[in-house]
Amino acid sequence: MNSDYSHNPLTEVALALSMAFFAIMVLTIFALSQKQFKSIESDKISMNSKSSVDKDKKRTLVFYHNNNFYDQNLKIWRLENHDKQTERYTLAVPTKMSVKELFEIKKFFQGLDLQVTEQNHQWNEALENISTK
Repeated sequence: MNSDYSHNPLTEVALALSMAFFAIMVLTIFALSQKQFKSIESDKISMNSKSSVDKDKKRTLVFYHNNNFYDQNLKIWRLENHDKQTERYTLAVPTKMSVKELFEIKKFFQGLDLQVTEQNHQWNEALENISTK
């Protein structure tokens, strides 16, 4: 560089800053592209492992209504009568249940494989009919 600005210290500083910025930009692009590939691979692994587990074991559907648990046949259900270690549970709760109540019920299933869902209208009606009898 043979120009009037070649020995100016501010020109040297600007050139150094631009090279540093370019290096950081290249490293950032490389890091983000690697992270994207890793997440795709881990998603594939987790989807395959979940699907094989779901095929092996089915969930026991349990309904909660008026401080009682019911099975699919609308009979009173008790956790003590079931194998706690091997079964997986889906707990259907009323739509108007408070969060506080839900956490109290989840304490009952503590340490177990539990999913919580809402009861549909038909199940709510069936459970209401049981409680009025």
